[in-house]
Amino acid sequence: MFVQNLNSIAAAAAVLCFRLTPNGPSVLEFNCRFGDPETQVVLPLLETDLYEVMCACCDGKLDTIDVRFKENVSAATVVCAAKGYPEKYPKGMIIQGLDDAAGIDNVKVYHAGTKVDTSDSESPVTRCSGGRVLAVTGMGSNLSEALAASYKAVKQITFQDDATGDNLMHYRTDIAKGAIHKKLRIGVLGSTRGTALIPVMEACANGTLHAEIVAVVSNKSSAPILDKGKSLGVTVTTEFVSSKGLSREQYDAECTSVLAGAGVDQ
Repeated sequence: MFVQNLNSIAAAAAVLCFRLTPNGPSVLEFNCRFGDPETQVVLPLLETDLYEVMCACCDGKLDTIDVRFKENVSAATVVCAAKGYPEKYPKGMIIQGLDDAAGIDNVKVYHAGTKVDTSDSESPVTRCSGGRVLAVTGMGSNLSEALAASYKAVKQITFQDDATGDNLMHYRTDIAKGAIHKKLRIGVLGSTRGTALIPVMEACANGTLHAEIVAVVSNKSSAPILDKGKSLGVTVTTEFVSSKGLSREQYDAECTSVLAGAGVDQ
């Protein structure tokens, strides 16, 4: 998991996962639990007091809170899992190196499938109790630095089997590698001025966001957001898609066809 901070846009993008299908966009999942790595990568970037935000949500006054995220900061989360997860996997391994990992600057270690073993009251230990055991989040001024911090912490951790002494921890390195070397191809849907598009354009231009806008689609032919799309150059697909006479499913399919044709990443 990774996110390059872009104010509240980053928070939304980090927890909403969707894909393009022949019948239009399809939501895969919406991650909002604190136990989700997709949320754990966003929380360290939050500058506003989370307690204040939660109280405002409960009181129905969220519109009165200025929710801010740290500027020019990226975060990346690496999940430490038991070997074999998500299928059959072992449990009960002693987790070593937690203090060393948590002691690294700009790193937060989240516990998911862990438990404290107090059978030896003088020397309690933390053991694995699930498949997705830890989520290690690193932060930095860019995605590469954030990943380096996260992996540095991960390498301090082992899941040691009592019987064999083997390290039964597994983590991925290919997902983050692809994120660093390949720019995310973004498609934008809008019907008004495209105010929220401006910070995305700026972040893509200055390298804060490792991505490029390849399509801007609107259901209004005169929407100013289309002009913003055209200002990005002829390589960007900028198109008006009329919804007149179409069902919601048909209109979604038309928009998906444009986005897919422009090469938007799913």
